[in-house]
Amino acid sequence: MSASNSAKAPVLVVGAGPGGLIAALALAQHGVPVRVIEKLPAFHTASRGAGTQPRSLEIYNFLGLWPDIRKELMSVPPFVSYKLPGGTEVERTWSLWEAVEPTPDRPFINNVGSGISQYVIEGLMRKHLAKYSVEPELSAELVSFVQDSDGVTATIKHAGGTDHETTETFRASYIIGSDGARGPTRRLIGALFEGQTKDLDGQIWADAEVEGLAADKWHLWSDKNVSVSARNTEREGQFHIGLVGIGFDPIEYLDKDKFVAFIHEHTGRKDLKITNFTSLSYWKPKMRMVSRFYNGRAFILGDAAHVHSPTGGQGLNTTIQDSFNLAWKMALVHKGLAKPELLSTFEAERLPVVALMLATTSGLYANIVADKVREEKEKEENTSGFFKWRNQALFHLDINYRWSPLVLDARGNGDDLDALKARAYIGYQGEDLHAGDRAPEAPKLVDASGKESSLFEIFKPTLHTVLVFSPELDHTDGHVDAVLDLVKELPEGTCQTVVIARNGLPKTRSGAAVYHDKEGYAFRTYGVPEGKVTVAAVRPDDYVGAFVFDANSLKLYFSKIFV
Repeated sequence: MSASNSAKAPVLVVGAGPGGLIAALALAQHGVPVRVIEKLPAFHTASRGAGTQPRSLEIYNFLGLWPDIRKELMSVPPFVSYKLPGGTEVERTWSLWEAVEPTPDRPFINNVGSGISQYVIEGLMRKHLAKYSVEPELSAELVSFVQDSDGVTATIKHAGGTDHETTETFRASYIIGSDGARGPTRRLIGALFEGQTKDLDGQIWADAEVEGLAADKWHLWSDKNVSVSARNTEREGQFHIGLVGIGFDPIEYLDKDKFVAFIHEHTGRKDLKITNFTSLSYWKPKMRMVSRFYNGRAFILGDAAHVHSPTGGQGLNTTIQDSFNLAWKMALVHKGLAKPELLSTFEAERLPVVALMLATTSGLYANIVADKVREEKEKEENTSGFFKWRNQALFHLDINYRWSPLVLDARGNGDDLDALKARAYIGYQGEDLHAGDRAPEAPKLVDASGKESSLFEIFKPTLHTVLVFSPELDHTDGHVDAVLDLVKELPEGTCQTVVIARNGLPKTRSGAAVYHDKEGYAFRTYGVPEGKVTVAAVRPDDYVGAFVFDANSLKLYFSKIFV
């Protein structure tokens, strides 16, 4: 494979949803040319996919989106269920998510219970992508592609089904298919979509104005087969209304008048005025995923690779991590700085995570309708249940890649790969940090000027960050210098070095930023052994790639990545 030839062509991103936009934004920040095409003639405006997990917020922060997103975040209101028949007497009030306090290493966890509609966040992503002169092209559809050793030749149809339909041949270095469950990319790479479809079930979702409901509650009317829910959206007076059935398929109500009539009948609230629909859509529940995430130079992510129940708020959030994992690897290979084999670790790392996520959301699926026996049990146990998610793995902060062929831990991660993969989703909360784990935040780092910073402010989505924890002892200076010398040998613009000391400001060293770990957060969170130079190489996607104690081991890690 000729890296120099492939670098001449841009990456073609198929699909302008969150997965495609995050992949494109991350690539653009790396300086990689990218083109985004979208089959639809207009960007959607539905408030679907509003659940936002702490890990996604961390990624938005790294990519520079957080200042805009935090202005738009809404608090998830408490659930209120009403007795049926009647529909007005309150039966129970509870929170969808358990309250979890933020910690210095998990600062975004205080936003559990926050949401932002997908159309809003996509708009912010497009705004930031435009800074790099990249704008998604509407009414542009991937038809087919042919691969060779240097790139991909794609056939793109414009304005399909209209009098202005045209066909274009486009040369790309790689294709990223984020074109959803119905898009062509999965089929074109020959990936099977294995799993199940809930043939007897169905869901209708609508955005409409509702008079007669308080905006500070998530209203719920449910029996053993059907749940009707309504929560506010970003638009004043508008609610996101769900009609979901288990053992009941509401497809015949995919009509505004029939939908309203059913809502009135089921809830008993015929006083509710439901008008001014901006969206009305139907979804047949499917729990499916592929067994491969790529073929040659074509990759798939998000709904193109996995679809599942919306229970637990995992869909968009999992997609974001797919994109963030792939983008930095593709950028390095595209530039000819990394081995093409690096791209195979996208599938190796994400496949086990997605499989476990799918199992988790499928397990929560039955909790979208009322079950009186289960509800009585939940009053006694703090467990997941009827519209109640009590599983911190859903936050995505414990997702890890300890089994990955790309990571290196001098202490060892264990030889049982199946056992390691079995914990890919739930992680090792409370245990020592290892290579393959999410790189945690650490505040109160003080530089030579006295200014405070934090690791999340230091980390960059375009760079490896080599953290050198130095005991600042005379006999360890040579070890620190050896690490710094090694990093200087890496390709220019791919890595930054940070030296951190616990008991004061480290010595000034050429090519490195130096910080005093004033409160000890960094040393404690990263589990640094006393009196020993410790090196943590943090990848551009904020995962610990290496946890080692000398320059030779660090060199071995980087040999897995760079040419």
